[in-house]
Formats: sequence, C-alpha cells, structure tokens
Amino acid sequence: MKLKKTGTFILTTIIVLGWSSNFASARQARPAVSEDVRAARLAGLAKVWGAVKYFHPFPAYRDIDWDKALVNTIPKVNAAKTPQEYGAAINSMLASLVDANTRAEIPEAAKTNEQPKTEAKDFVRLENGVLFVNPTQAAKAREQNEEAYFQTFQKLAPLLAEAKSIVIDGRGGGEKSEIFSFFFDDFLRQFLVQILDANVSLGSYRYRMHNGYAPQVGVSSGGYYSAMLNTAPETLTGQNKNKTLPTVFLINGQTGVSASILSGLQAANKSLVVQEGESTLETDVKTFEIKLPDNVSVKMRTAELVNPDGSIGFQPDEIIPKNAGEDAAMKEALRISGGGKPNPTRKPTALANAPQIAPKDKTYAEMEFPNAEYRLLALFRFWNIINYFFPYKHLIDKPWDDVLPRYISKFEANKDAADYQLTVREMVAEIQDSHGGVRNTRAAFQRLGTFTAPIATRFIEKQTVVTSVLDDSKDVKIGDVITAVNGEPIEKFRERYARYFPSSTPQALMRNMHYNLLRGQENSKLKLTVRGIDGAIREVETPLFSGADPRFANVGKNQRTLPVFTVLPSGFGYVDLDRLQLADVDKMFETIKNTPATIFDMRGYPKGTAWEIAPRLTEKKNVAGASFSNQIWEAINLSNVDYAAGTNFTFMQNLPERKGDVYKGKVVMLIDEYAQSQSEHTCMFFEAATDVTFIGTPTAGANGDVSFLVLPGNLIVSFSGHDVRHADGRGLQRVGIQPTIKVEPTIRGLVIEKRDEILEAAIKFLQKK
Repeated sequence: MKLKKTGTFILTTIIVLGWSSNFASARQARPAVSEDVRAARLAGLAKVWGAVKYFHPFPAYRDIDWDKALVNTIPKVNAAKTPQEYGAAINSMLASLVDANTRAEIPEAAKTNEQPKTEAKDFVRLENGVLFVNPTQAAKAREQNEEAYFQTFQKLAPLLAEAKSIVIDGRGGGEKSEIFSFFFDDFLRQFLVQILDANVSLGSYRYRMHNGYAPQVGVSSGGYYSAMLNTAPETLTGQNKNKTLPTVFLINGQTGVSASILSGLQAANKSLVVQEGESTLETDVKTFEIKLPDNVSVKMRTAELVNPDGSIGFQPDEIIPKNAGEDAAMKEALRISGGGKPNPTRKPTALANAPQIAPKDKTYAEMEFPNAEYRLLALFRFWNIINYFFPYKHLIDKPWDDVLPRYISKFEANKDAADYQLTVREMVAEIQDSHGGVRNTRAAFQRLGTFTAPIATRFIEKQTVVTSVLDDSKDVKIGDVITAVNGEPIEKFRERYARYFPSSTPQALMRNMHYNLLRGQENSKLKLTVRGIDGAIREVETPLFSGADPRFANVGKNQRTLPVFTVLPSGFGYVDLDRLQLADVDKMFETIKNTPATIFDMRGYPKGTAWEIAPRLTEKKNVAGASFSNQIWEAINLSNVDYAAGTNFTFMQNLPERKGDVYKGKVVMLIDEYAQSQSEHTCMFFEAATDVTFIGTPTAGANGDVSFLVLPGNLIVSFSGHDVRHADGRGLQRVGIQPTIKVEPTIRGLVIEKRDEILEAAIKFLQKK
C-alpha cells in the first residue's frame, strides 16, 4: 500500500489489495480468470439486475428482495470458473422471481450445415368429420407460394360445412422468423373469425412503464412516475352464422399461438386447450434478450397475460405427458373434440388486482461503510438509473458502458467510509452534470477537510485568484494569484480535486472547485505560494477555521452595492434578479417603465421571477419559452439492440399569460458561470420574449428538474431529470447561455479596483445604441 501525501490530507492509492473479509475469501477461492473477464461478468450481472428491476412485471407488485438477490449472487459470479457456472450464478438471482420465462441460457453452437428446406404439407384436411388445421404448415405454405396458399385457404368454407368438430394443431418446433410468425398469426385469426358464432374478447397484457425517474427523496417538479399499464383487449369478430363447432387447440412449449387468443377462447367456452408436455414455460410470453459475456444470454419477461376474467397467466385445460404414448396429445384432442370430457389440470390463478409497490429503494442508512457486495449494489443501482433515466447520457464524453468495469475494482478497494463516499462522488462526477451531487458524505467531507482558509478564491484569467480575505490571514492579499499549495503546483492541485465535482462545463467546474479549494484538518495550516499584484513571489501561511465560523457568512459572495432595482445615472434601468423578490416584480416594472433600456443582472440564482417578468417583455401571445424532453420507457418496447434509448416525450413550455403592461425598452442581460439551472431558464424565457443582448461570460450549462436517488449508506445523489433546450431546439446542457458580447473580468478590474467590468460594458453598449 502506497500512501501519497496530498496537501492537508492523505489520499490512499490502493492497487486492488483488500476487501471485506467475506469478499476476500471469495477472491481466494476464485479460479485464475482475468480481472477483465471478472469485471465484464459483473457488469453483465448489473445490466440484468437493472433490466429486471425496472421492466419485469413481478417486482412492481410482489414482495421480492431484489437487492438481496443481487448481493447473494455477486460472490457466485466471482467464483464462476466456466461460462456454465456464470450462467448458473445469473439463474440463482433470477430464481428469486419464480418465473421460468426469465432465465439465463448458453446458446448451442451454430450448426454449420444448412438444413434442407421442407415442403409445406396440406394445412387443412377433413377426416371422419374432423377438420384438422395446422397454422405452422399454413405459414410455411405462404412463405413458399403465396398464390397457392390463398387457393388452399378458399377450400376452408366448404370443408367447414361438412365438419363436425375442429382440431387446431398449434404445436411449434423452435424459433421462427418474424415474417413466419406474422403469417402464422394472420392465418389463425382469419380462420377463427370464420368458425366463431359470436365476438370473442381476447386476453390482454400488462407491463411496466416509466415517465422519467420517480424521485426517491422529496417531490420533483418534473412530474416523473412509474406505472403498470394494461393493453385494451382485442376482439375476434365472429362471422359464422351457425353454432361454433367443438374445437380443441393442441399446443406445446414452442407453440406460436398467442396466449391472448387461447385465453379469450377459453373464457368464452369456444375452445379447449390440450398441452403436450409438462412445460414450465408460459405460452407466448413477451421477452427481452440481454446478451452477456461468455456467450450467455438472458431472456427476460416484459409482460404478463391478463385473462378476460382478470386472472393472471395462461393455463391449458389439460396436460398430456410426452411419454404417454405415440402422439397421445393428438389422440386426447380427438377424444375431446368428439364429445369426451377432458381431465382438467387447470388451476385458479391470482387476480390482477394486487396493489403496486411504491418504487422506493432501501437506503441502508445503518451501513456507513457497506461491505463490498453492497458497495457494488451502489454502483449497479446508480449505473442503471443513469443508463435508463438520465436525459443527457448522450452528452457524456466517455461511453457509459465503460463506467461499470472501471468502477468495480474502485469500490472493491475501499477501506473505510471515506473511501466509499469519495468513490461515489467520483462516480457521480462521471455524468458531467452540474446538478449532480452527493449528500450525507460526512466521512468524505472530513477526509477532504472540514476546516477552511479564511480566504475566498475565484478562477480569473485562467488563474486561482484571492478575491477576499479575513483579518486572520494578513499575509495573503486580495489580488494574489495562488501558484502552489503545500508545494504542489496549483494546476495539479486543482486537477486532483476536480474528479469529485460533477460539472457540466469547464467554467462550472472551476466555480465549484473554488468554493471548496482551500480545505484541511483542524489545527492545521496551509502553505501557499502566491504571486502578488507587483509580480513578486511569496511564501505565505494561513490558518484553517471551522466552516461554521460566522465570519465566513459573506466571504466570497458578490457584494453588489446597487439597489435591487433602480434607474442608473445613465438613465437605464437596472434589476438584480439574484435578489429580486417575486412580490416586488410590479414595483420593479413601475420603476423602470420609462427607461429606454434595462439591464437585468442574472449573475446568480433567481427567485422564480421569470414567469412574471418574461411575459411583460413582449406583445406576442402563446410564446414558446423552452423545450422539454424526458424518456418514456415501456417494457414491451425494449429493444434487443444494446439498450436502445426509450421514447422521448417532448413538449413545449409556453410563457404564462401576461399580467401587467409591456415593457418596451431594450433588454440586456448580464451572465457568468454563477448562472445555472433556473438562471439559465430565465435567460431562455427572456430571449423567447424579446431581443436580448447577453453580456459577460458563458453560464454553467445545466438545466432540468433535479431528480434524487439513494445509495447504500443513505447517500442521496442528484441529477438532471429533463432535457431542457432553447425553444428553437438548441441544446443548453454542457454549453450554457453564450454571451452576445463576451466580457471577461480581469484581476485588476474586478479584484483590485473593485469594478464591475461586465456592468460597465453593458452601459457602454447601450450608450452606443
């Protein structure tokens, strides 16, 4: 273990040496598989766990401890010697669902010899008064010669007139192409409407959907939610003027007959269903395939059948064992169609009225330092939420798939709570979203330092500049440029801290870091190398004080001396949107109403005033102020192509109705990196309403309602929930509002001479206009 001294605290660099005791024993017993293979297998496990968590129907209403299922499976995946053992480990987790239709499989090797095509046999025939119908042969016939297929189909009507009963052989023999399945279903439906003497309501399906990510903490203004949806049942419109003949369906585990059709016919007493073989799989279950390492794949149920009576899942009327004799199932079907009574095996099933379970994750608040399995649970939970619900995933610089394997070893290597919390902070920074953050990280905060220098800094002219100082640091001067901290060059010092600060843009990163740059432990001091305004290099020392010290209340804050709203000596209006209260909007307009132009200062965070101000900057009505998008996920529409994105739900946000007179003067808005989220939304509202000139530097570049998730140790993580854009579709995230006239503060102007260079530039611009 190598300890590297870094500033006023120690960071531990661990080269995968230790884990919690139970994890270490699993490592020792594990065969010599490469770390890359092990990480890839765990990453695959994470994807399966997340897909089931959000899209399998059972966790929505059944009490399944899905976290525990994962935690128990992680050591099994680590111990797997072969692909078969890896698949078995995955299946041990899936067993918690008690769903045979969700399972891991290792596909057989593809056959090299092409199988000869078989000619389609007659798909309808009449023998001894029994009309035999085979949809599989019908689909084959249509594939091979569509004209001949339709000629044969025309023979159905006269055969029906002679028939006394019907046996539909719907047994299948493995995977079929998409077009084959369409032909199969199309034939069956066209045939059924000819034999039915009444309309038959079919079974329907229910599945899960998510409109954004339902927040785990508090209430989000985004309106995100999860739900269980039921499709409306289809109807087969019976066209037979005579009574429906006794009908029996014959199926097996690979049948292509839709369970909704069988369910509807059963409920309407129009057909009995005989199943060949004790299949544990439900018929025609909609699934989603997840491909994993080692050629393992998981087929996951995405929907469940709702029978017309409200019960869940399909069951045949009778099951005939495969070893019951030569084609015993067909013989039984013939017996029943001739009037014999079936030997019922159908059992009552649960009704679809179980209440849904609130989608709240366990916080594991008692685990300040979770063991290795629960630390990986934190990683897997966060990765899946971002994968499915972060609207700006496409803007992340690095592929999101790479995060899982990279962070598995990082979380395993944690030695204490501080390590764990710092790793979480580093992981959250990967999303490059200034709304990203982690709360309740006391141990990490203590490691980084709860005490701070009585100095405020800001990134100006690409340098770390001292902007204010308390009396305790008399050796540090306002305007000093810090070039090193405890002997470490400031560039490396900033770079080392940067990985803990989620930031959408470079300017937001520098802003966030300089809020927290000069920290350390109690009773310690910082040695700073500074360059004064005279160019001289000095070595200075500053003590550290508690962040709760009341003297720090206003350190570093922009102390504006102008009134919140006023008319400047130049005759232009001025409004500080950072301080303007909603109740004072009317007074503000009354003050500036006769000015030829007004400067709105958006270098800060507003108090919800844009919705009142922007409509009064235009005569137009129904003005689109911003575009919103978030992802809608429907389980039945999951793509098997590498987790394709969900459907985007997009809507326009219009400016509210105007209340008051219109201000007709020119509008200028001051901006910088301290404008974020609602500040940037205010900018978009103003630009939609009128011709705004933005003066200053780019804003932070992060907008969208904030969503919250929880990780083990009760760590609360935030991220942007909506993709918010300019009304014309231009992106804002990771870009920010760009100034029309770029004015960057200087060290001499802003810090030494205490001038507001951006405001001065705005006044000069208006005077020229």
